[in-house]
Amino acid sequence: MSSRLGDWLLAIAAEMPFETDWETSLNGSWYLSPRRHTIEFLIYNVIFLYSAHYFYRRALSPGSPISQRFAAYVPPSKKSKIEITVLILLAASLLTTAFQKWIRGGMLYLLQPCHMSALMLITVLAGPKDKKWPHILLNIYFHIMWGTMLALLSPDLRDYSLVFEVENFYIEHYLLILVPIYMIWSNRYVIWPVSMNVALMSFSLFALYHSFILSSMALLKGQNLNYLLVPPPGPLQAFGKWYRPAMYVFCSLLTMTRYILIEVVIQLLPRRQVSPAQLERQDASSSPSGQVKRKAL
Repeated sequence: MSSRLGDWLLAIAAEMPFETDWETSLNGSWYLSPRRHTIEFLIYNVIFLYSAHYFYRRALSPGSPISQRFAAYVPPSKKSKIEITVLILLAASLLTTAFQKWIRGGMLYLLQPCHMSALMLITVLAGPKDKKWPHILLNIYFHIMWGTMLALLSPDLRDYSLVFEVENFYIEHYLLILVPIYMIWSNRYVIWPVSMNVALMSFSLFALYHSFILSSMALLKGQNLNYLLVPPPGPLQAFGKWYRPAMYVFCSLLTMTRYILIEVVIQLLPRRQVSPAQLERQDASSSPSGQVKRKAL
């Protein structure tokens, strides 16, 4: 049956060579056989979908520390000038990236995790603070920031040739590190406490995005999105055909850097003083006789 599934995948996937061209990071190949792709696709997606749902329910269950922080949170009345400026800078960098991808005919590569992370932070900055979802997205991002750090430590710039393309690569990735630090300092977001459930939920969602969306698009378009068809130069090549399971194991371990690198920032970074108006609303909302009602999150 698995061989028939492999034949079916070969019929619907983009035409790709069975020999890998190691000179480019863009073009895909059948480095892994169609049969192996189908088996791994089914296994990964079942596991990651179940674990994401399971750990999400555990992390945000009623009475959990995270639910208590949401209950105590009073959203700011409006966006600050700094927040708007940060939003514009990040959006400008992402739009520049989109324009460069469009010129090179590589719009598909906007699906790469770092570009999706930029879009996620833009959504968080622009989103309403009296809703849960911007805070959920931000705290998930804290657990996957290691991807940005790895991209800066070992940038793969083999196919960057346009004017300002390399420079914008660094601008975007440094913003992906600095913007969350601003968000912590701003005191405008619910920062979650240490939680293994949140860590495993974040990893599962990150892995599911890879195994379902990126893997599907990579096979259908024949492009090596985030190295799901061909391993990158470096230690993953040593695992040969098993590089993707090794990649997921490494990613799960790197997710825990949230409780080392990011936690140090959370604990040591001074916070912006809350405005008097927000303090007044917070006092009123916590007082039994207060006249200000907290918006439901």
